[in-house]
Amino acid sequence: MRTKKLKIYDELTSRVSYYYSMLQEVRERLLIIIDDLDEEMLDFTPDERNFETIGTLLFHIAAIEWSWVFEDIDGLEMDYEKFKHAFALRSDVDIPQLKGKKKLFYLNQLKEVREEVFIRLTKFSDEDLDKIVESDTEKFSIEWILFHILEHETMHIGQILLLKRLYEKQSLGRFT
Repeated sequence: MRTKKLKIYDELTSRVSYYYSMLQEVRERLLIIIDDLDEEMLDFTPDERNFETIGTLLFHIAAIEWSWVFEDIDGLEMDYEKFKHAFALRSDVDIPQLKGKKKLFYLNQLKEVREEVFIRLTKFSDEDLDKIVESDTEKFSIEWILFHILEHETMHIGQILLLKRLYEKQSLGRFT
């Protein structure tokens, strides 16, 4: 079995570096998966009212990462106007999905949030990962939050791969 050596980030403690390395590996996979997407593919959805576009999912990944770190851990308020389209299709809001954006827009959002998160993570000690933070209804350890960000992005990668396949089938006239 081949094992991949995790990158060491000198600015991070060992446990924090472990999670950040995994976040970066998942992000690298995401970037490879979306590398060949054009604007039409970013805007594709088989059902506008029930499935996010790939672009909306990319923006959602960035927004949720920001939210978990800065809202849930630090207690900051999210700039709703900036991120509102990341929550399209939620039953409690009437927000359209983003369309007509270049891939660079989504890449910049993902990059900017990850850079902010990295800076924030440099301030954590290994012991901080065991700290409990509270949302309105639940409690989480900071370590669980980092795991959940990783899990969240991974699940959306699966959705993006499925949407790519559906787009390709539709383009070939094999999906209606």
